[in-house]
Amino acid sequence: MNYTQIANLFLQGALVVFVVLLLFRLRRRLGIGVLFACLGLFQFMQVFLSSTVYVSVYKNLLVSPGSSVLFTASLFVLLIIYIKEDAIETKNIIYALLIVNIVMSVLLYTLSWYFKDTSIYNPFNVSAHLFNNNAWVLFVGTVALFLDSLLIIIIYEFLNKHLRFLFLRILLTMLIVIGFDSIFFAVLAFWNFDTKFEILFSGLISKGTFTLFYTVLFYIYLKYFDAKEETSKIYKIKDVFQPLTYRQKYETAEQYIKEAEELIKIKDIRYQTLTDNSPVGIFHTLEDGYTTYVNSRWCEISGIKKEDAIGWGWISAVHPEDKQVIQQGWESAVQEKRMSQVSYRFILSDGSINWVLGLAVPEYNSQQEIIGYVGTITDITELKLYEQEQTYLRKKADESNRLKSAFLANMSHEIRTPMNGILGFAELLQNPGLSEELQQSYFELIRKSGVRMLTLLNDIINISKIESGVVDVKLIKCNINEQQEYIYSLFKPEADEKKIHFSYNSSLPTESAFIKTDQNKFISIYSNLIKNALKFTDEGSVEFGYHIKDNFVEFYIKDTGIGIDPKRQGAIFDRFVQADIEDKLAKQGAGLGLSISKAFVEMLGGKIWLESEKGKGSVFYFTLPYNNKTT
Repeated sequence: MNYTQIANLFLQGALVVFVVLLLFRLRRRLGIGVLFACLGLFQFMQVFLSSTVYVSVYKNLLVSPGSSVLFTASLFVLLIIYIKEDAIETKNIIYALLIVNIVMSVLLYTLSWYFKDTSIYNPFNVSAHLFNNNAWVLFVGTVALFLDSLLIIIIYEFLNKHLRFLFLRILLTMLIVIGFDSIFFAVLAFWNFDTKFEILFSGLISKGTFTLFYTVLFYIYLKYFDAKEETSKIYKIKDVFQPLTYRQKYETAEQYIKEAEELIKIKDIRYQTLTDNSPVGIFHTLEDGYTTYVNSRWCEISGIKKEDAIGWGWISAVHPEDKQVIQQGWESAVQEKRMSQVSYRFILSDGSINWVLGLAVPEYNSQQEIIGYVGTITDITELKLYEQEQTYLRKKADESNRLKSAFLANMSHEIRTPMNGILGFAELLQNPGLSEELQQSYFELIRKSGVRMLTLLNDIINISKIESGVVDVKLIKCNINEQQEYIYSLFKPEADEKKIHFSYNSSLPTESAFIKTDQNKFISIYSNLIKNALKFTDEGSVEFGYHIKDNFVEFYIKDTGIGIDPKRQGAIFDRFVQADIEDKLAKQGAGLGLSISKAFVEMLGGKIWLESEKGKGSVFYFTLPYNNKTT
């Protein structure tokens, strides 16, 4: 096996393919005539080489570089042009190859006459064997070329309908054509040669091998370097071998127009699909901001119909406070020829607000002049709401810290006052000369200070449990008339001491005054509200009671005290807050009672609120479910 010669042959084949594909690649700029000239040169070289040079690569296996390398490559070029171009170019190249072969046959035949009968002068000692070549062999080769061209088109069209893979279509087409060419050429051109079977065998092996080699190279080119879809053909196979009529020329032009229009439609559809399925709103404007296009998502975000958004209509939906911001940002971007970016709001038809981030980039013509803008809007409403929520939470946290600081200051006073009373009067009790009446008075003051301290500690414990969510609710059957009598008797002495009229009202008979609730929390709620009413009422009256309303028991505590400023009513139930913060040191309490009452009411399935006018008194209400029928 002569590996050196085999390597040289494949190197020659690769070089031929490179030159052919390079010229084919440049056909749009240089024209296809350069490729035709190259193929004509190949025809001359293959005739010269086939008559003068054969390479022995193995015993009884001779390879003609002209036939195996150049002629096979010419047939491949014909197939590639048929695949990528149209019938016109295919017909041109077939006619060009046939004419070149015919002209060479005639020239060689006539020159061989001349050289037979005439002495020639050969100063460079070049072999004249080429001119003595058998014209019959060239004629047979020309006929074979015509039949090969016809077979290539017919077989490829047949395989194109039945095979999906381009590689197999090319390989099978060329193997069949090369096989036919080798047999046809060997039988007719070398019928009287003793070595015709060796020539036939060598041709089949060598051309078949190069067919596989060229198929791989040409397929790689078509797949990765010229991957545009194959041109659709509007002719039949016979049109390749006859002149075009005027009708066919008209149909050709019409087909090109249709293909161009179809291509434009496809691009428009793709653009429309991309914009309609975009997660952001897309718009297009002229240089001055006049809107010419918006997609569906833009309409969803802005709440404006497409027909209403075109032109300047979209501005009507922009929040009034943002119109000037948009205008200033746009003018600045146009003047500086840069991207425009601004956040603004759309007011939807239901009155809600959508925040958007608008981005617009300039669109330039060939003279680098801005002719418009292409932009997007992104819905950032949730982000804005999150930012607002975070701002609110920060303010609430700051307010909470401030209130807790005020609470701790107030708490220190609230704890210190009863502690000072307990310690002070306990020390006074050590005096041996105290009368019994004075001792009893000191004991009573110590007791009151202790009760005050215990109440404060209970409030702290309750609010701590509420904050941590560990409060248990124990529902039992409870008679609200009896509880009102108990509360009345509990606070009557304090009301009498302040000379305040104190009364209550029970609107249900005893047998119907049962509810299912947590009795301790119920008493705590009632007690806190009545205690506050007595605390902030210096004269007048305090009245409490209830009535049935919409399956709820609505309790009320009405006083004629100092009242609550409307500005403070919204915060009255917050933790660590007293209504008259500026004067809170003048009243006993840590500001926890109402907060605890609100939490307990909500735990028991009710709600709490107040009505108040500063200087005229307040009415506190709270409700509990009236479930007497289920008890």
